[in-house]
Amino acid sequence: MLLTLTPLADAGVVSLPPDLVWLKADGSRAGAGYGVRGDFAPAVTAADGPGGLEARNPLQTAVIALLFSDVRVEGYEIDAGRAGDQRGWPGDGFDVDSTAGEQPLGSKLWLLRRKDLNDQTAMWAQAEAKRALAPLKAQGLAVKIEATATPDYANDTLWLAIALYGRDGAQVYAAKFDLIWKLATGGA
Repeated sequence: MLLTLTPLADAGVVSLPPDLVWLKADGSRAGAGYGVRGDFAPAVTAADGPGGLEARNPLQTAVIALLFSDVRVEGYEIDAGRAGDQRGWPGDGFDVDSTAGEQPLGSKLWLLRRKDLNDQTAMWAQAEAKRALAPLKAQGLAVKIEATATPDYANDTLWLAIALYGRDGAQVYAAKFDLIWKLATGGA
């Protein structure tokens, strides 16, 4: 699985950071500035998080992992002429217990790079985001999931707003992500 994240602070997107660290090209921590890639932050002490990863912002980390990890797709879901790349996280091949209701984790948002930016694509992205985040509901971390995708044609971007609500109806999470067509499709 390759998880690629782009820092959005320069774009004015305000969001709590996930439990990630930014690394330099040599793999060392980037410090106050952004590095060349993000990776999950290992826990320094047991209090930082069981299982070896920091857990200071677990909901944000879960949302990013579920939305931006590439779930495997069936061959028919890939456009003609681009067959072969079905992606997917290798762990899903041995770690999914379908009898317990588990399903492969991740989303099909990676398929968006093969689509035109339009209202239909936005509706598909909303539905896919809700599907990908469903494990948070199944695990009781949220009782309601909202996803709103808004095309920004002038900037060749699709904005994806996510909101999660707890048992008491209060919003427990909100973030906005930009899905950039120029970068995704290899355009200028």
